[in-house]
Amino acid sequence: MKRTLSLLLCVALLLTLLSACQEPASESTATVSPTVAEIEWTVGELARMAFEHSGYEDDDLEFLYADLDCETITFYIENVYGLQDLWEDAAVFRATGMSAFEIAVLCMEESTTATQAVTALEDYIANRQGDFVGYAPAEADMVANGRIIQDGPFVALFICPDTDGASEVVTQALKGEILPKPEPTIPADAITDVKELRDWLVSYCGIEVTSLELLDNSDLNTLDAYIMDSYGLNRGQWMDCAIARGTDDFAFEVAVMTGANNWALSSDVRKCLDWYLNSKQLLFQDDAEQKSMLSQAMSFTAVAGSEEYVYTVLLACKDAEQTATAFDRTAGTLGITFSERNEEFREEDPNYPGRIMFVQPNKIDMSFYDTTSIRAAWKTGDVSELSSYDREIYDAAKVVLNEVLKEGMSDLEKEIAIYNWLVSNVNYDGAYQDVMEETSGESATPYGGLVNRTAICLGYITTFQLLMDLAEVECITIAGASFASQEDHGWNMVRLDGDWYCTDVTWDANRQAWGGGGEKDWRFFNITSDDMAATDHQWDYANTPEAITTGSGWG
Repeated sequence: MKRTLSLLLCVALLLTLLSACQEPASESTATVSPTVAEIEWTVGELARMAFEHSGYEDDDLEFLYADLDCETITFYIENVYGLQDLWEDAAVFRATGMSAFEIAVLCMEESTTATQAVTALEDYIANRQGDFVGYAPAEADMVANGRIIQDGPFVALFICPDTDGASEVVTQALKGEILPKPEPTIPADAITDVKELRDWLVSYCGIEVTSLELLDNSDLNTLDAYIMDSYGLNRGQWMDCAIARGTDDFAFEVAVMTGANNWALSSDVRKCLDWYLNSKQLLFQDDAEQKSMLSQAMSFTAVAGSEEYVYTVLLACKDAEQTATAFDRTAGTLGITFSERNEEFREEDPNYPGRIMFVQPNKIDMSFYDTTSIRAAWKTGDVSELSSYDREIYDAAKVVLNEVLKEGMSDLEKEIAIYNWLVSNVNYDGAYQDVMEETSGESATPYGGLVNRTAICLGYITTFQLLMDLAEVECITIAGASFASQEDHGWNMVRLDGDWYCTDVTWDANRQAWGGGGEKDWRFFNITSDDMAATDHQWDYANTPEAITTGSGWG
């Protein structure tokens, strides 16, 4: 999302200073009612009513409640909406994956601060639309048709298919009209028993039960002792629990625990589980496979469908985030709040001050597609030995290079032509961002970039590498990370006249697609290693060329 938080704060301050002018805002998306009836609804109930009338049918939602996880929703409201300490209660229902759907209901301190919130949310809608323009047009349209209403201190945001239905039901409730309170519903096929959920998790992860130790209330003394000794939790912090854990050199572990629907208590429990996972990770430093699994381990909190209690779940397994999402659906919970335990691993590299320590996340296979045969065929002109798959890549590459390269071009001019073609013609495969969808393997290869014209970062960078190789410009591909070494990411380095430069064609392609830059207005083209580190890139600093030359190769 492209937004300037400081600008929002300035706007809010300016509104405060000019409030005496009493001039109505022009072309506002907000509807303001003149009076406020005495409200008996909670913001969570208002948000749920809006959701039920929103016309949104998918279930890939994250539910944020101030009374359940104040820290998370505070961070969201401050950093996404740009509202600082102006609200008293809030609930946000937002889609995960690649949907723009979002409903938020905020109770502000007073009507004046509610006016400021309206302005901030209008700005949010404008910027949110830019995230989808040229990338997901239907989502961009839904954002453009978003609506905001204000009633006294209450402000509500609706980005959904049916803004009329969602906003009308909240407006009626705020006016004091009698409406039935929404009742929490639990899917008929939901699993709610902790032992059944534990066994379902084991089955979902494909683990043989015979290779695990099972702990549950069938032996309460052993269960109590393990939870106290390993997790550091006393009996008053949980109600029921079931655990499946590997023994000896197998780090697998899942635990499903119930507790009171109390944010402070569930937050403390999750912190204890995070501490346990961090400690466990240190025990497997010499086992690459187990260490990799533990680096992705997490704990999360999920509100039961009845809202009477919460689940706190520990996952030390492969594809933990995907497993957590599947748990949410299976248990019929009202959304999950993920652990932030990996924040503790965002340490600075002592040998490279100012750079975050690099640890390959290994969430995906960062192997690069082997283009040896394609490059050999290019040199000889003999394509007879190419597989049909590589022949399609070869033919597509030939078309592109014939289109963009001209005789007498310098290496820099060749690079610009190839980079511009990729940024302008290859779409990012949004399925990769949604744990509910399977990303095509072709999107990680030059086939995705050249034939399908759809790729993830591996597809972009291997396509760039291949085209640069065929154009005879020196280039290498980097398997690195982003998001403080929590997400796998890759990019390229190019050597021009003996000097190395860094390029991230994936991020520039997305930036341009989302309206963040015009043609050749590139942020990550031929920049220095320090520039890369400053924009959330991490890599093997010691064994990678250092790009120190500025000027993007122009000399």
